[in-house]
Amino acid sequence: MGKWKVRLRDGREVTLRLLKHDDKDQLLGMFTRLSEDALLWSNPPYDEEKISRWIGGAETGLSIVAVFDNNLVGIAAVHEYTRPRERGTGGMVIYIHQDFHGVGLGTTMTKDLLSMAEKKGLHRIGLWVIEDNKAAVGMYKKLGFKIEGVLQDAYFGADDEYHNMLVMGIVFPEN
Repeated sequence: MGKWKVRLRDGREVTLRLLKHDDKDQLLGMFTRLSEDALLWSNPPYDEEKISRWIGGAETGLSIVAVFDNNLVGIAAVHEYTRPRERGTGGMVIYIHQDFHGVGLGTTMTKDLLSMAEKKGLHRIGLWVIEDNKAAVGMYKKLGFKIEGVLQDAYFGADDEYHNMLVMGIVFPEN
């Protein structure tokens, strides 16, 4: 699986591909171009240390980036847990540049990433999402994630208020 193109609902064509080690600077650049709205429910800072950890996971083959006009505009990744008692499970993150919200890029990237994780033999993918992030929660539900729990007031937002976090997960059917 090298590169593949997807057409978004607004007609733009984006190239999806696996994350590479030399994407570090482009990924840092993407995060510096994200608006406050795009970062509203995120966990900054997105600094060199955090990006380096993500890049370090590139060899697992479970990190997809979206490229438009030679710029990274999205990343979706599953971190496969390595502890023996967490075998076959992982945690997911996704970030999409604000110019690509609402046009199907996040859904497409998540579908492709889940397909890759299932083919790799993972059993379960989990994530945490802010309950008020209705677009993300709706997308995850549409793709088969279930709400597994609520962490009360677990996220202190940019609005200086506490918000609930949802623990969501998807378990792949046994083959």
